Amino acid sequence: MTLKLLTGILVISVLPAYVVAQMVPSPPARLSATVHPGIELFTVVQLLAGKYPMPNKSAYAKEVETYFTPYANHPAVKQARQLKKVYSDLPELGYCFDNFPVVRIHYPEQANWYTLNGKDTIQIYMRLCKQFYEDTHFWNFFQKHHADYAAWARPVQENFARQGLVAKLDSFYRTQTKAANWTVCLDPLNSWGAHAIMPKNLNPRYADYVVYNVGFFNRESTDAGSPVFDIGAESVNIVWHEGSHIYTHVLQKQYAVAIEKLSYLLNKGDQGMKRNNISTWSHCFDENLVRGIVIALFRQHRSPKETRKQAAQEIVSDFQYAGDIADVISDRYIGNGAYRDFNQFFPEILTYLAKKYPTAELTNR
Repeated sequence: MTLKLLTGILVISVLPAYVVAQMVPSPPARLSATVHPGIELFTVVQLLAGKYPMPNKSAYAKEVETYFTPYANHPAVKQARQLKKVYSDLPELGYCFDNFPVVRIHYPEQANWYTLNGKDTIQIYMRLCKQFYEDTHFWNFFQKHHADYAAWARPVQENFARQGLVAKLDSFYRTQTKAANWTVCLDPLNSWGAHAIMPKNLNPRYADYVVYNVGFFNRESTDAGSPVFDIGAESVNIVWHEGSHIYTHVLQKQYAVAIEKLSYLLNKGDQGMKRNNISTWSHCFDENLVRGIVIALFRQHRSPKETRKQAAQEIVSDFQYAGDIADVISDRYIGNGAYRDFNQFFPEILTYLAKKYPTAELTNR
């Protein structure tokens, strides 16, 4: 219903619901599932170069093959063939592209791909992939499949919405600040695995985004089928674990000096830390903190059996302080209105660890 004042007369007009819906735009979802055009672009180039695992069969994969094979000797494809070290996750460079359909490139200051292949070489490759985008009319192909992408995304988004994972995380931190956004990147040409992408390291536009890339893994599929994406148990890891890294990042910087005073808790010779590629206390604390938060969330929202399995998993993975952090959060923060939010409570975690482990020797359990 709209109200208009005309020459002193109040006129009430009733608009159809669909018109009102079009007039009032919906707020953007903080968790979305989508096929990212940049990821698709770089994947196609690598496929043509023979530098990417073959996708599982689908009608979409067949269309990709038919449409792009004529460009198998494009300069971008030739450059991909010449790269020294090419891995299956190289298409993450697609997050350096934004502003579709008029693509702009952001060159990261640092990237592992620079170390592996040379900064100039990778930046040339990125420019050639942009040229590939233009020469192949990639955006036309991508838009043609917009309905397919939406259909694949719908059940994934419904699964996340059903679990209410984002709302539960927000409730835990007790903050009105929307610190994180999540994208489940559906990767229909990826037959090899799921993995997290750190977009903040690639493009500042995505600094507050958690991106989890998941492929299509049905090896019994056919050329007539459609990709189906199963996130399963990883949905909790995506939202609660990866999201907590973003929520606590500024907080850990704020208390960096106090955190460093506990650096004696890091056992540098511990094989578990080596397996986890952790060599500094700040990194060790970050992982233990986030994993402790996840255990505490499990205690709040999951069954005792699921919680025990989650806690045991962290012990097996050698994150020995995660359980302690979960204990102090569960005992003193959750359900305790004395703290405005998690930021106010955070120093209590440091105090708890310092009291429980006053010397390095006591950590060798």
